[in-house]
Amino acid sequence: MKIFIPNRAKQGIGGCWSFVGNLTKALADTVEFVDVLEDCDIYFIPGPTIAERDEVKKAQVLGKKIVLRCDGVPEAHRNRNTGWSRLRDYAKLADQVIYQSEFIKRTIGRLVQRDGVVIYNGVDQSICKPDGEKYPKKGSPSILHVGFRKDENKRPEEVIVRFREFKMDNSKAFLQFAGNFPTYLKEYQFGMLDFVKGKDWDYAGIITDRNELAKIMRSHDYLAYTALADPCPNVLIESLSCGLKVLWLNDYGGQKEIVDNWEKVDWSIQRMGRQYLEIFKKAL
Repeated sequence: MKIFIPNRAKQGIGGCWSFVGNLTKALADTVEFVDVLEDCDIYFIPGPTIAERDEVKKAQVLGKKIVLRCDGVPEAHRNRNTGWSRLRDYAKLADQVIYQSEFIKRTIGRLVQRDGVVIYNGVDQSICKPDGEKYPKKGSPSILHVGFRKDENKRPEEVIVRFREFKMDNSKAFLQFAGNFPTYLKEYQFGMLDFVKGKDWDYAGIITDRNELAKIMRSHDYLAYTALADPCPNVLIESLSCGLKVLWLNDYGGQKEIVDNWEKVDWSIQRMGRQYLEIFKKAL
């Protein structure tokens, strides 16, 4: 079985790119990932904004089987006003559709009017694990907030406001920011008021190395996660796999499914790979 993934899916940081890296690792000994569209059996779209319309049409003309992974609504203001139309049209063309969570199937599935299977993301448990290197812990408790995409639904401002109150009741609490955040937050000290950088809070910058991120995660007690309507966030699965607990979880979205089903689901990339392989076989 030969699978082609659009080149844009292999470049960058964030959830989609983490997913592609995990999937290709999980299936490395089972399928062949090819770099030329004409050579593939399956054209796999890991997210609608990753695939260009002309390339998808070319895959269809060539008779390639198309598998689409739905990871939420690609909002118009972040995607040149073409995100939704691509998702809608790709869903119509796809031979198989995969949803990241029951939440996404319930919402996006109804919007695109396509049935499909739910496959939760998995994480590399050789990296994301409770045991391993740690930095000296700062604060008690020590709270981590990770962001990789400038998306208003991630709601870092809510983390800031909640931490201010939390700090008044927990004077030794420490908040660590890591990742990509809006410029206005970084320029104005993340709204930390009179809290002291290095003592009460800090910013670790953008972390691209997964081993380094796992080390940072293991060095904290909690992950602050306030995102709204997240499909199936890798950073939440990674943090829980590293032994963190979750603070300030929003009930609306796939993130709640992860927490509610944490003890019931195998969150490894091996499980994820097996489930994706079944869908790829079904498409053929």
